[in-house]
Amino acid sequence: MRKNRQALSDAEITRRASVNPQYLQRHRDLKAEAETVRAHLAQDRPRAAAAATARREATLEIENRILLEQNAALQRTLHDVQNELRTLRAHDLGTRLRGALNSPSMRDAEMKELREQLDAALAAGRQAETAMQALRNVNQRLMIENSRLISANVPREPGQP
Repeated sequence: MRKNRQALSDAEITRRASVNPQYLQRHRDLKAEAETVRAHLAQDRPRAAAAATARREATLEIENRILLEQNAALQRTLHDVQNELRTLRAHDLGTRLRGALNSPSMRDAEMKELREQLDAALAAGRQAETAMQALRNVNQRLMIENSRLISANVPREPGQP
């Protein structure tokens, strides 16, 4: 239309382009471009302004559709990444749990230390008991010896050995 400076109908444009007659209806941006060229050729300013507005709306509609598709793709990617992150976290948690089950815990270490302290206390108690028994034996011997000494120092009556 620009080259020949001749306005063409939508039907003529689709026929010359060898496309489906509904092609311009589906591609509103191309239809708006054709209307802009027709208005320019007719030098109809209000019609050209309306066509330019329609063209901008069609362009924005296409950009909006592209952005919606990108948004949907990003949402799918985000969902996949979140699932992968959940899987990694579960795997990490499982690994840490297996490690905790396979290694002695702090409680086990504390129990071992307490057992060692108990064993040491029992051993010290046995040593104290042995020392106490030795002291009892010494005390008993001293009492016997003391009794002998006392009976040896007691004056004897005649006729007693």
